[in-house]
Amino acid sequence: MDGYGGLARLHVLVVAGEPEHIAEIRQALLRAEPGIRITTAGRLRRALDALRDPAIACVVTDVRLPDAEGVDVVRALRAARRELPVIVMTAAGSEELAVAALKMGAADYVSRHARTVAELPVVVREALGRSVLAGVADGGADSELSGGAGSGTLVASTVGMQEVLALIARAARSGAPVLIQGETGTGKELVAREIHRQGPRPHAPLLAQNCAALSESLLESELFGHCRGAFTGAERDRRGLFEEAGDGTMFLDEIGEAPLAVQAKLLRVLQHEEVKAVGADRARRVRARIVAATNRALDAEVHAGRFRQDLYYRLAVFPIRVPPLRHRAAEVPALAHAFLARFAAREGRAIDGFDADALGALQAYGWPGNVRELENEIHRLVLCVPPGRRIARRHLAPHIRDVEPVPEEPLARILARVELALIRQRLQQKSTKSAAARSLGITREALYAKMKRLGMGGG
Repeated sequence: MDGYGGLARLHVLVVAGEPEHIAEIRQALLRAEPGIRITTAGRLRRALDALRDPAIACVVTDVRLPDAEGVDVVRALRAARRELPVIVMTAAGSEELAVAALKMGAADYVSRHARTVAELPVVVREALGRSVLAGVADGGADSELSGGAGSGTLVASTVGMQEVLALIARAARSGAPVLIQGETGTGKELVAREIHRQGPRPHAPLLAQNCAALSESLLESELFGHCRGAFTGAERDRRGLFEEAGDGTMFLDEIGEAPLAVQAKLLRVLQHEEVKAVGADRARRVRARIVAATNRALDAEVHAGRFRQDLYYRLAVFPIRVPPLRHRAAEVPALAHAFLARFAAREGRAIDGFDADALGALQAYGWPGNVRELENEIHRLVLCVPPGRRIARRHLAPHIRDVEPVPEEPLARILARVELALIRQRLQQKSTKSAAARSLGITREALYAKMKRLGMGGG
């Protein structure tokens, strides 16, 4: 099981009342992928406790448990973590129960006879494929957020995106400011949405403002509010977004585009948790948590004098970098399927998936526009491919279909290249080789040995 189908590093919760049933499911999953992580629970109550772990990405559950039965099991699991795909296990002859579970929101079902337990890894893979970036399928990558809109969850198969998921979980437990960095179209707003959703106040407002979308005066008024008569057209007092957000989250997109005057006011919010409306004499307390995003290198902007250094340090308490799509090509098929389902339903056109050559071309392409570019290409395909047909390579845009697949590279060579780049980076950052070794968590002697093996010299 390769590409997105690989289940290694994924965390699955298995729920069943009978120990032999749990063992059967574990064996099927581990046989397909020995590296998969499995948590088990024999009762619904214990399953709900286990779901507090944000790393769990999928649930496989029996529909008959000692403390719950039927659709109540699915209802409770979905209520606890609505974004998680839930796969139900049913006995032979329980088709009505399976249908009811699907209507309740289950991703799929497996019958012990109609679809054997041995097929379970394939079903898990397909369910995860449909759930990848569910928020993107609902609202688009980097789509505009409004208070409480959308609730997508990132589920990733690549190391880079799994690290993003782990950072999201840690950031959600903290009230510290978060700075999300990444190229345009990578899904930075979706990361912000997840931080809010996993935080202690997910039902509080989540408000957003693109700092590049308004002039300085309008942006200042939008964020901090204004008093009546503060400027032409200010006919009444108006609260700003920071006050409207209350105990929730204020998402500042394209923070690198904020004018310096607005940056000064944002620094006041971070330092003193207060805002001063345009034309006001006194400041007001605010409680909203700040999550910011940018596609710019803010350290370079600081050096150029376009971004305040003190604000940068305040915002970058908890940095998260979203990798570009070209660095997570294994996720392209799952994303393509998610977008296909979304646009086929929206446009009322039944498209019969992708053939292997088309998916290969999609993975080989570099996607300079990232997830948003992929989304737009799939939307175009849904409109252009005849209903009932599979998407073939010939249907893709010329600049995508003409890209030759990247030759496969041995894992050892890839790891050596990554190791070489990391060692060079640390040697540049640190004043001595001893310091570089400490930052890598190895001894100086081990660093010398690695440098020699990689052709860097050991002295």
